[in-house]
Amino acid sequence: MKGLLTSHKIAEPKDDIIKRPFFNYVEQEFKDVDAFFDYLEALLGTPTFPRSMMTKTTHGQVLVSSRKVLLEKLEDANFQDCFIATHSELDKMTYTLRTIFFDYDNSQNIACAISDAVQVASKFEKEFNVKPHVQFSGSKGAHVIVPTEPLEFEEPQEEKSFLSFVQRRYNKESLDKQIIGDVSRLMRIPFTINTKALETPWKGYVKILQTWNGKYANLTKLLQIFKIKGAIEETIKSEKPSFVVSKKHVRKEVQELIKRAEEGVHLTHNQRLAIATELINNGFPNEQIVNIFRKQEDFSENYTIYQINWLRKNNYRPFTTERLQEILKEAD
Repeated sequence: MKGLLTSHKIAEPKDDIIKRPFFNYVEQEFKDVDAFFDYLEALLGTPTFPRSMMTKTTHGQVLVSSRKVLLEKLEDANFQDCFIATHSELDKMTYTLRTIFFDYDNSQNIACAISDAVQVASKFEKEFNVKPHVQFSGSKGAHVIVPTEPLEFEEPQEEKSFLSFVQRRYNKESLDKQIIGDVSRLMRIPFTINTKALETPWKGYVKILQTWNGKYANLTKLLQIFKIKGAIEETIKSEKPSFVVSKKHVRKEVQELIKRAEEGVHLTHNQRLAIATELINNGFPNEQIVNIFRKQEDFSENYTIYQINWLRKNNYRPFTTERLQEILKEAD
């Protein structure tokens, strides 16, 4: 990667014992810290900055304008809990997709999560001739980052929907469903420390398991499939009658939430929970409940069925009418 982005060279500190582990790990994989940042910036796409990042000491996300400022933030936090956005601020503003991010977690079986990540990375390499970046998260799983040739979208919703489509296409049991469709996702920075795992033998260090081969995935064919699939689904939906509920049993607040869901309006967690618990307790089958949520941007049929079954198993009761009126006013 040397020579990709070599401006603003960084002189690493030579006398700070606390900060040495980061640089030691970097030097095991790369020539020096600048070569590492060359790799990271090329992996995430250019222009790299300004870009959001976060550490243990920033108290939330902050914008950084250069690799020098980024390294300063990492040092201030002693390299603990350090994240960087998968997309730059410019990419977010122009609805440009440059990376596909996967997060595989399994607190009961870390090896299973890592195996899932490696399998997905291998599939991408076979299909697109791109060897993705794979890293151990430092705690309970692994991240896969697939750099892509830039894809520009006219609307943010279209970009999110396509990202969701790709992530679901390579779904595995341990895939963190919260990352689906999230173009503003943060990833842990390699060689930093995940403080959730400080007591483990590896001390929480985020380590690279597979280095990216420098190639970019051309997702044009997947985009075509996505658009065709969307057109077919819209045709089918237009031919199907809207979901009909019995006004006698389903309260008006929940009826309003169902209407919003069918119109594609984003629902909060509580609003989705209100619909599911109301219908479950009125005897509606899973299939009818699942269909209500199909237009949600982060919809996953398997995950929705799992959640409904979990609510049934734990005998969740519907919200009170007073609480429903509060939930109706919620917005993310």
